[in-house]
Amino acid sequence: MTTLTPAGRTTPALRRAGALLLPLLNLAVVLVALLGGWALLLALTDAPDFTVRGPGEILDLLRRNAPIKTVDGEDAAVWSAVLPPLGQTLIDAGIGFAAGLLTAIGIATATYLSRGVEAATMPVAMVVRTVPLVALAPVITLIFGNGFATVAVMSGIVVLFPALITISFGLRSVSAQMQDVIAVYGGGTWDVLRRVAYPSALPAIFAAIRISVPGAITGALIAEFYTTTDSVGKAVNQALALYLYDLVWSLLVVTTLASILLYVLAQIVERALLVRYGMEKALS
Repeated sequence: MTTLTPAGRTTPALRRAGALLLPLLNLAVVLVALLGGWALLLALTDAPDFTVRGPGEILDLLRRNAPIKTVDGEDAAVWSAVLPPLGQTLIDAGIGFAAGLLTAIGIATATYLSRGVEAATMPVAMVVRTVPLVALAPVITLIFGNGFATVAVMSGIVVLFPALITISFGLRSVSAQMQDVIAVYGGGTWDVLRRVAYPSALPAIFAAIRISVPGAITGALIAEFYTTTDSVGKAVNQALALYLYDLVWSLLVVTTLASILLYVLAQIVERALLVRYGMEKALS
């Protein structure tokens, strides 16, 4: 089976393979850079040895599933100590991600259909986005209570505004010529939106998804410091107070790895779908 067409172009199979391999290569580069930067930072700082852990120490703990002290004062295998809080944080972030992204798509669609909606919503979005997340968390806690809803709302806010700007820009990328073609065949604004705007905005939507994945986790972590859920944010807060640095660093490493892996998964899905629909130029 050949991999090149007579014109010298790659086949669809080879393009799909390249679409999947590049994110994996990016993953390897990110991991190497992360571990190297971590080790370099510790070498350049004078942090006390009892508070910091090097990459080798934490990776060895995770590899051996070694016992560590938990916030309950008992010893437990490291994976059994970090996976339950991580699972709760991913649930919190996932709900916030879905709510924020769907809201962003809805508002972006409304702004595409009406300039008045755009003029009313964009200034508000920019003002809210400029408020620091740490300052928003206590206010949201007062409104929604000290529980799950606060975490989901906080995560959704982090996702909403970057996704809104990105998706709105993607919808506005429809050329005047394409709109004229739809109009010639009797189509209206909804037809332009459905047949041209949404398909052409796919790269922007996927870019918003990639940005939103780590953003949702960050928003959830910040909100979890103010809630009572069994989550990474609360576990880190408690572990710091009890000087359980093995647990702190293990939670941070596992959460970071989960965020990176989810980002790469979103990138793989993006590239596979864009290649499938012949939008390879959007990948460059």
